[in-house]
Amino acid sequence: MFLERELIQSQGFTNVREGDEVTGFRLHLRMPSYRGLAASLIDGVSVRVDDVVDVDHDTPLWRFDGRDIGIDELRLSDGLRWQLEEPGVVTVPHPGGLAPGVHEVEVELLLRASYIPIEHQPSRYRSTRKVTIVR
Repeated sequence: MFLERELIQSQGFTNVREGDEVTGFRLHLRMPSYRGLAASLIDGVSVRVDDVVDVDHDTPLWRFDGRDIGIDELRLSDGLRWQLEEPGVVTVPHPGGLAPGVHEVEVELLLRASYIPIEHQPSRYRSTRKVTIVR
């Protein structure tokens, strides 16, 4: 997948189904750093969609190795990496998902770096973008 320059990617914005039920939605993010990052250094992402969804940084799940992982488990992980050329896949639990159409999505991504003093962490990356859910 070719990643766009924007933090919030236009591709990958979709509702998530488990069986016959829509349980939330998924979006893709671009790594804002100049290199990949150990997944244990992700401090979460808050997500706001229109005036419908507003979740704190510890609610969304991150997809690694084909499974969704909560922030607490992610912080304890070993060997998982968010590679520079791969999207960060984030799932937001939201029963019923989002209606098809254009939505304004706002995120605040929190990342730590092992070489930055703790009093200056986490680094915050904010972005707002209009993206479309087809179904």
